[in-house]
Amino acid sequence: MKVLYVEDNPLDADLVRRGLARGMPAAVLELATSVARGIERLKLEPGYEVVVADLALPDGSGMDLLNWVREQRLPLAFVVLTGSGDQGAAVAALKAGADDYLVKDGDYLERLPRTLEVALNRSRAELAHRSRPIRVLYAEHHRFDIDLTRRHLQHGAPHLRIRNVATADEVLANLPAAPGQPCDYDVVLLDFLLPGMNALDITKVLREERRLDLPIVMVTGQGSEEIAAQALRLGVSDYLVKHDGYLHELPLVLDKVFREAELVRERAALRQTSARLQEVLATSPSVNYTMELCDGAWRLTWVSDNLPRLAGHEVAAALQPGWWASCLHPAEQALARSLPVDLRAGTQRVREYRFLRGDGETMWLRDEGRLVRDGEGAPQRIVGVWSDISEQRAATECLRLNAAVIESTHDGVLITDLEGRIVSVNRAFTVVTGYERDEVIGRNPRFLQSGRHDRAHYQAMWAALTQTGYWQGELWNRRRNGELYPEWLTLNAVRNEAGELSHYVGVFTDISKLKQTEARLEYLAHHDPLTDLPNRLLVLSRLEHALEVAQRRGKRVAVMFLDLDRFKTVNDSLGHSVGDELLCEVAGRLRRRLREEDTLGRLGGDEFMVLLEQVEAPGDAAIVAQNLIEGLAEPFSLSSGHEVFIHVSVGISLYPDDGWEFMELVRNADAAMYRAKSQGRNTYGFYTEDLTRYASQRLDLETRLRRALAQEEFVVFYQPVLSVADGRLLGAEALVRWQPAGEAMISPVEFIPIAEETGLILPLGEWVLREACRQAQAWISAGLAFGSMAVNLSAAQFKRQDVGSMLREVLEETGLPAGRLELEITESNLMDQGERAAAMLDRLKELGLRLAIDDFGTGYSSLAYLKRFAIDKLKIDRSFVKDLADDRNDLAIAAAVVAMARALEISVQAEGVETASQLALLATLGCGAYQGYLCSPPVPAAEFEARFLRHR
Repeated sequence: MKVLYVEDNPLDADLVRRGLARGMPAAVLELATSVARGIERLKLEPGYEVVVADLALPDGSGMDLLNWVREQRLPLAFVVLTGSGDQGAAVAALKAGADDYLVKDGDYLERLPRTLEVALNRSRAELAHRSRPIRVLYAEHHRFDIDLTRRHLQHGAPHLRIRNVATADEVLANLPAAPGQPCDYDVVLLDFLLPGMNALDITKVLREERRLDLPIVMVTGQGSEEIAAQALRLGVSDYLVKHDGYLHELPLVLDKVFREAELVRERAALRQTSARLQEVLATSPSVNYTMELCDGAWRLTWVSDNLPRLAGHEVAAALQPGWWASCLHPAEQALARSLPVDLRAGTQRVREYRFLRGDGETMWLRDEGRLVRDGEGAPQRIVGVWSDISEQRAATECLRLNAAVIESTHDGVLITDLEGRIVSVNRAFTVVTGYERDEVIGRNPRFLQSGRHDRAHYQAMWAALTQTGYWQGELWNRRRNGELYPEWLTLNAVRNEAGELSHYVGVFTDISKLKQTEARLEYLAHHDPLTDLPNRLLVLSRLEHALEVAQRRGKRVAVMFLDLDRFKTVNDSLGHSVGDELLCEVAGRLRRRLREEDTLGRLGGDEFMVLLEQVEAPGDAAIVAQNLIEGLAEPFSLSSGHEVFIHVSVGISLYPDDGWEFMELVRNADAAMYRAKSQGRNTYGFYTEDLTRYASQRLDLETRLRRALAQEEFVVFYQPVLSVADGRLLGAEALVRWQPAGEAMISPVEFIPIAEETGLILPLGEWVLREACRQAQAWISAGLAFGSMAVNLSAAQFKRQDVGSMLREVLEETGLPAGRLELEITESNLMDQGERAAAMLDRLKELGLRLAIDDFGTGYSSLAYLKRFAIDKLKIDRSFVKDLADDRNDLAIAAAVVAMARALEISVQAEGVETASQLALLATLGCGAYQGYLCSPPVPAAEFEARFLRHR
């Protein structure tokens, strides 16, 4: 860089020389001590790139030198050096065309090299910009001002092409009437006072009426701040007052407003281009991105806005560190480690991998990236595109699967061209026919013909295929070894995308074994595949036939309905495979207990039916039933190593005593079986008329039960729970009662089973829970100490409802603390649920509730489960408490329960305590609490409050 420094102070000149030598050693600095010497140097010595001038010089000002340089249109950058108090003059120099200025203060010598570089770049850019002429419409009616301005601009700014008009009408006539129309001018220069209207009025027309964005410069001899403010408010781009040096400022102002207008237009065009790009990206099937190396790791620095639509991720989230790697499918994590290696190997990278969408679903991405390196060849950034290729991958996978299915299917497949030549066969074809692939390609399939079909058969087959594109039927063909075999053949005509016929496809199945198994299928249609017993269809058919024979001969027929007791518990606890083996063993024992002519069948699940013909008396059927019950008395030793006890309940109906139609007899035997179950299981019972009446009563009770829920006929009674040791009140158990209007109270024994069967126990149980919690909270609010409130949870509630959500809702609604609520769940209910019960109890405990096992000792207990259950209390069933004083076995069981509970740190409560002797024995055993009629039966809330909360 060659620099001319104009400075008359030797000290300042030396400082600049030294500073420039340090900061820009390649620069060549020459000195001139006055304006005249500076002009002489510039005339005689070409090649200067930058002029640095002090404002105060012996023969004038640095501004004079600046004006001369600009008038001569020298391609030089001009930098003004000023003292610390000359900033105003420096600003004036910038307006007159200086490229930069520097104040002689502080570290200005360190900043000087950079200032010279910036000024030179700015000067070169300005020269390039001034190579394009700027068309100026100049409105001025004073001839003197017009001539003066023209001469100055022609001399100092020849790139400004001036056309003069004298009036406002001429201005408006030479400019477009609306935006978008062609315009012959780049800038409008207005004198403030013009014939017709002033510059403000003209600006208002151009800006508000015509909506033109042409830059407007207003020149006036009046320096009113009010006029200047009004001009700028109306949209004048700049404002000049006609002071002595204003013509030196005018070219710069015109250049400035023109550039600003161009910049505004460029920004608008850029915004429009950006908007169009965004529209393109928004509808693009690909996501564009850039990655950069940050702290040794690749990180996204930009991603197109269509990312949420295509991948379900927000752009802001994608720009966070680690996002890309975190969204890779688990099977693709090695990709994150291999990426740097791939990039070092080359500049292009194309990978296909699985990626997790924002909703967690997997998509396939095709990642095409190009590595951009810096000047030293080091990786700098990746510019890439992500394309969703899930559909292509799915289509490819579908084609692959189709090919795999065709190749792996057991059906033979052959494809021929339109001439009937085989072009492809699958593996099953070679297995069925015995011909290898190479032996058949190019041949006509007629070599497979068996000779069993005449020519007319094949003609009809191909006629149907030609007319409809489809034929299906049975065909006999010949294997390679000469063996004939039947096949089920489907022929289809295949068309290409243009709808033109291209191939024929045949799919055939060797049905030799199918025909051999028809007899077996016929057998299985009437027999149970597990036990090999007659199934329901065959048993009912035989029953219908037996009734016809008995009617003709006047004989009796007995129908026995058998149901295994608690088989579901075995199935759930030991598994279905053990249950299936047990069913087979049961079937074998039952079959051995019957005569050859008797029919034993399996109806499904754990239900069996026995048909006895030629029964002389009902007692004969009873003997057979008892024999069957005794046949299952011994335990079953299964191959799994389990020894299982299973019993059976039997219901008996007789023809013609209990019915004439076979379905009526089956229905009555079923009813008798349920009666036997209700009487204690492992027994038999005959059908009687009272069973029909009982069923009718149950139906009526169900109807009334539904009505009772709607009419709020239920009430909650409370039975106290007392301490065995000192009789303190420990709590209360909520028990539901049904009090129909104007009728006697209905026992829970009658309506609870029906409620459980019909599902009404769900709304009823929730109502009882809500009412009990409400009452408990009412007692707490009244300051009455009652302990905890126990509420029974039915099996149906435990199985069908989200108990945790219901309990949380009830506790929030009533305000009852969770620790004051105790849920009672029957032992059999828990054991039926197994693992699910343990998980459910854990969730209930998380709410803070107390949990108790009700009727303990009566179910199919598993101590392994009991150890895992999160319970607080065991309730000894009343059946063990009843004969506690007289039955050593009951006493031993109660003692064992108490000891086991103590070892597991679980409290114990006895129910059904009715005598003082029972209470004394419970105290001896160490039982903690009791309830029963010895203290009080269940009573209404008001009575419970009066007896146990206020006067105890």
